[in-house]
Amino acid sequence: MTDLQKQSPPEESAVPAPAGGGPALPAALALPATLVGAAALVAVGSLWSLWYLPFAIGLPVGAVTAVRGLRARTAVLVAAVAAVAGWGTPLLWRVASGEAVAGTARTVAALAGLPALASLVVAVTLLIGLVLALLGVWLGRTAAAALRPGR
Repeated sequence: MTDLQKQSPPEESAVPAPAGGGPALPAALALPATLVGAAALVAVGSLWSLWYLPFAIGLPVGAVTAVRGLRARTAVLVAAVAAVAGWGTPLLWRVASGEAVAGTARTVAALAGLPALASLVVAVTLLIGLVLALLGVWLGRTAAAALRPGR
């Protein structure tokens, strides 16, 4: 074996090239790219009132990680970050643009019989997005395992 062959990285270090023949995405960039893409999709969807997108993102993330044999914590990490960042970014954008997010949150808390704390309502909102994403991951991983041939 030559020195060049010893130094070359193994074949598993990159995600397979797309069908169009484009360059392969290095494995080190696959997870961050998925995180950013999923969070952006959830954020844009939340601006369009598609509140269920954290669940819809969790389904394929859970299924793909199960099929590829990746750990469940990878799927949980991707879905959790996508949900919290996807729902939190539009909230921060609205706060920065001067909308009365805190006042609305205090009113919602008071109507729900909770202490009139804006941070409590925002935290519960982000927690709901997180739970939706985790349920999607669970269902995606379970469905992928149940549908796997040779079971």
